[in-house]
Amino acid sequence: MKTLLLMSILVYTVAEVFIGDVDEPIPIMDLSAVAGYRTQLPCDITPPSRDDVVFMVLWYKEEKDGEPIYSVDARGRTFSQANFWSDPEVFGDRASMKMNVKPAELEIEDLKAKDVGLYRCRVDFRNSPTKNQKINLTVIVPPERPVIYTGARRSLAKILQPFNEGSDLSLLCEVRGGSPPPKLVWYLEGKLLDDTFKREHDDITVNQLEIAKITREFLRARLICQANNTHLISPIISEIILDVNLKPLMVNIKSKETHLSALKTYDIECVSSGSRPEPVITWWKGTHQVKHMARNFAESPNETRSVLSYVPTIVDDGKFLICRAENPVVPNSALEDRWYLVVHYVPVVTISLGSNLKANDINEGDDVYFECDVMANPKEYKLAWFKDGRELHQNTTAGIVLPGGKSLVLQRVTKNSAGDYSCMAANTEGRASSRPVRLEVMYAPICKDGSMTQVVGALKQETISLVCGVQAKPPPDTFHWTFNNSGELMNVPASRFTQIKPLRLLTNHWHGSRLNYTPSSDMDYGTVACWAKNRIGVQRTPCLFQIIVAGRPYPLHNCSAVQSTGPYAYRMGHEDFKTTDSRDADWLIVRCMEGFDGGLPLTSFELEVYSEENVYHINTIYLNQTDRMNSGGPIFEVPDLEPGRNYRLLLYAINAKGRSDPVVLEPVTLKGVAMYTTGRGSSDDSTDYSLLVACFAGGITAVCILVVGITLTLYRRNHTSVPTKTQIEIVRYDSKDRGRTEKEAKDQVQDPLEDDPDVIPNKVDRRPDIFEPTYGKATDKMTNFGSLDDFDYPSPSNVLHSKDSWIYPNGYVERAEKLSPVRPSTLPVHRSHDIYTRSLRVQESCI
Repeated sequence: MKTLLLMSILVYTVAEVFIGDVDEPIPIMDLSAVAGYRTQLPCDITPPSRDDVVFMVLWYKEEKDGEPIYSVDARGRTFSQANFWSDPEVFGDRASMKMNVKPAELEIEDLKAKDVGLYRCRVDFRNSPTKNQKINLTVIVPPERPVIYTGARRSLAKILQPFNEGSDLSLLCEVRGGSPPPKLVWYLEGKLLDDTFKREHDDITVNQLEIAKITREFLRARLICQANNTHLISPIISEIILDVNLKPLMVNIKSKETHLSALKTYDIECVSSGSRPEPVITWWKGTHQVKHMARNFAESPNETRSVLSYVPTIVDDGKFLICRAENPVVPNSALEDRWYLVVHYVPVVTISLGSNLKANDINEGDDVYFECDVMANPKEYKLAWFKDGRELHQNTTAGIVLPGGKSLVLQRVTKNSAGDYSCMAANTEGRASSRPVRLEVMYAPICKDGSMTQVVGALKQETISLVCGVQAKPPPDTFHWTFNNSGELMNVPASRFTQIKPLRLLTNHWHGSRLNYTPSSDMDYGTVACWAKNRIGVQRTPCLFQIIVAGRPYPLHNCSAVQSTGPYAYRMGHEDFKTTDSRDADWLIVRCMEGFDGGLPLTSFELEVYSEENVYHINTIYLNQTDRMNSGGPIFEVPDLEPGRNYRLLLYAINAKGRSDPVVLEPVTLKGVAMYTTGRGSSDDSTDYSLLVACFAGGITAVCILVVGITLTLYRRNHTSVPTKTQIEIVRYDSKDRGRTEKEAKDQVQDPLEDDPDVIPNKVDRRPDIFEPTYGKATDKMTNFGSLDDFDYPSPSNVLHSKDSWIYPNGYVERAEKLSPVRPSTLPVHRSHDIYTRSLRVQESCI
């Protein structure tokens, strides 16, 4: 039983009740009580007079038809000893009479709804008349505890009900029962929100709460639904606490630089705050997310930081770098900060041929232009053009025009204009070049490396192969051969020659035709010409081959002898053969220039050494043509010669027809050690001795000069029939004069009779470069050597000269000298030996 002091409003009606007047109305008092609680029904039992006492108290309920429901019998007893009775069908043990309070009370425990009704209290006194009192008891039934539902599906709300910031709030509060019907209202933290309730189905009262948008202020707020139908008890409530998921309030990219450099690494920081729970920070480049390069840190419960390791690229220029913070549980909660990227990068350069030009249809004489496309940030400050790696400059004479902007114009292109063209651009980030574009220029055939005439020596009934090499683009379609012997011009049938493929070792874009030619009579020697034709046109200047009769080679010329202790110094290219010790000076270096090879390649060179005193053969030195130092002629090294003795040297050039006439060097004398030794002593005696030796040597030298002068004079008078003359210079190297060169020695030779022991006259005069055929015999001087045969001098023929610019596989160095006959090819020929000459000097042909 609950104990609760009932607050009652008593309405008393005082009336004079007389014992005899039973019809007088009984005063009624209204009393309200709450079901389930305790209530007291008052009854005044005070006697009218002091000497009177209460005998009995009876309680009646109108529904019981006059039967008492509760009684107190105090007749002859005190109240403490009175008899108490309660009708078990009405109150039972729930009712008890309190007699010690004024007024007396019938206390009812656990009031029931059925206890409602009109009650009458009757008090009987011993002397005084009976007193009646009426009480109208109203029983208020409180409602059940309200229930809160969320959403349209009427889900039972939790105590901590989660909601998202910005979403709509819909709550339904429902209560059952209650008499009278209760009021149902909503409160937010003690503030009335909604009191619009309604009764449904007689015993259900509802109140629907609608909030348009939840704000941050609703976080941790208490929402109360209150049901109340009486002031006698506290209202019945239900409540929830709002757990609001909050959107980010702020996101910011720190340190936004004015520009970035491509391919460099930058650490970019982004900070976000205000989100609940912690936001997810992502990075975006345009519409593409940047992954695997960001690291997130929770700095505090209210702030989150993200660091992006970013490497900008060229394509990022002009895009936005976006830092996005988003609460994953709150839809549409993303907040962004955008950074407009300015990326600086090295220029990206591309080159293209003019749009209206066809790369495979550019002919000589056409105008060509290129376009250079540059993508750069910042803008390029320099633009340059290159051909085959070399920079081009404005040159209208050469047809190179740079009109400004990003164009290159080539006017009237030639085959030399072909090559790889590229352009280069530079800005503050660096410089870059485009990939080269190959320019191919179509041109009519020309002789390989220019117009040339090749002199070919051939024997009768000997088959030689003539290769006509031409450069052309596109390749030639046909070849045409002719023969001219100064008597008539004949076409060579196509069946006599074949087209060949170019050698891979040679320059690209050349093609050839081979003609196997066999002279059988004197009329078969003449000029063979070759033309080629392609779709561009016919070759303007033919390739010429001068066919001559092959013979022995011409003698060597411009021979010189030099004394040296270091023969290998000459091989290393040193012109000054400086000795380290004159006592080792027993080597002789002999150098000559080639003459005409006679129409056959030179196979070797030969040097014979004779002692002039005894005229006997000492040594023969053979030099293969491939062993010579350079293309100018052979270089011999003669060892083991005795100083002070005279020697005679004979030099030959050899081809398949035999040896040439000799070139004779005489007398050749190596100087003794004493002649080179001066100033070696340090004492006075040594000085006097050296002076005596020097005087003696000077006298001997004077006598030798006189003898040599007389000998030269007599020799010249007896050999006036020799057609040419060659001067041979020997440069003396001693301790005092190590720096004299051949040129200085030659400048000092004014006359053979001068006392210069280094000058030895040649016995064979040099032939002119071009001369008419002559025949003669060897000089008598040559027949003085017992080991030598008589020499037969063949008569040379006229030679057709032209510049030799043919490139051989074993190398070729163009020389700015007189033009000479050359061989047409190094391809194999149909004979036992090759007849093509590779000499680069003016030569003479023997017929």
